[in-house]
Amino acid sequence: MNDASDREAARSAPAVAARSATMETKIGTLIKPIIKKVVLAVANLDCVDVADYKKTDALPGNAIIVHDDRLYTRVITKGSLAFGEAYMDGDWTPATSLMDVLTGAIKAGSLEGKLQAVFKFFQFLSANLGWINPQSIFRSTKVAKMHYDLGNDIYEKMLCSHMQYTCAYWRDVPDALETAQLQKLDLIGRKLKLKPGMRVLELGAGFGGLSYYLCTHFGVKMTCCDLSEEHLVYSKQHFNHENKTLVLMDYRDFLDKLIAEKCEKFDRIVSVGMMEHVGPVNFPNFFRKTKQVIKPEGLFLLHTIGNSVDDRNQDPWFDKYVFPGACIPGPQPFFQPGCIGDGWKLEDWHNFGVDYMRTCLAWREKSFAARGDLPKDKYDDRFWRMWDYYLTGSAAGFAARSIHLWQFVLSPEGLPPSLSPS
Repeated sequence: MNDASDREAARSAPAVAARSATMETKIGTLIKPIIKKVVLAVANLDCVDVADYKKTDALPGNAIIVHDDRLYTRVITKGSLAFGEAYMDGDWTPATSLMDVLTGAIKAGSLEGKLQAVFKFFQFLSANLGWINPQSIFRSTKVAKMHYDLGNDIYEKMLCSHMQYTCAYWRDVPDALETAQLQKLDLIGRKLKLKPGMRVLELGAGFGGLSYYLCTHFGVKMTCCDLSEEHLVYSKQHFNHENKTLVLMDYRDFLDKLIAEKCEKFDRIVSVGMMEHVGPVNFPNFFRKTKQVIKPEGLFLLHTIGNSVDDRNQDPWFDKYVFPGACIPGPQPFFQPGCIGDGWKLEDWHNFGVDYMRTCLAWREKSFAARGDLPKDKYDDRFWRMWDYYLTGSAAGFAARSIHLWQFVLSPEGLPPSLSPS
């Protein structure tokens, strides 16, 4: 295609998009009576036309105000992906709160699961039969660049002083995210029974706050492996420590390197918020290789989001806009051959998923409070509706007990009773 035709295509693109949107609206108006009933039945969402809505109307928490009938066309063709995008585009707004709408929809069941069975079937085959590895090294790099390399400015406004982008521990903490995150860091150190001089391997190092805390408060020596360039740069600038070594590498390559070079084994391993990007198909290899780099008397703390059921299909909206290729596993993959039970010994399994609901809502509050301080050309209105949908939708999942936060404490050979977690 030559330059002239490129320019012509660029000029005509808005008109084509406008015609497509108009057609979507017309079709949506035609199918609206049927689709409204379907959406109410399968997702417990009551769709109210904006023309029929008065601000004085007392509507239930499951009601949404529909501003454009194209919502119905989009939902029936693209399921939950379209539902989230329609919110970003302003096609619908919640009658009460987004939290009410999404919590109710999650409890009722996924639009994706009920409207797009064929799509889910192929997704299931690729995730379970090995046709596609959703968490391949290439896809893992894509996640790191798309989400974690978004920009430190928004994360600095949203997170705590130790830049913790994982669940806080809110025990006896009424409303302080900072205190709750420090409690989480301390909890990890105590569960690992850390002692000064111990060598600790961290897989998925984040911005560096956890390793810095463990170095300064427990006197350990950290080796930190992460795939995000932004993470490692930030860690060097803000959380540097003489007993901390940073490695920019995929965890698979790094574990292979440690094993091949017969490096000294670690006293402890910790992984916080990375397992969601490992993927169940890779679990046996992950657990086998981590066991090869730890001492027989060592401990491994694994902090991960978990699913109530073994559904390995990421919600399409989250896959596109938040964490491409991620998977929130159910309990079963952790106990498949070569993993926990068959390889590692389970010492403790702690669930505090409700704390993640509070964490997500605190992040939302902090990030939106700082909206005016962030560049509008980088974070436009559509981005903020996406960010709202992401954080509120995550909080809703934990509130509905659809997803959880698990901390596993594992040992290679089983701890003696005197050292077992209390």
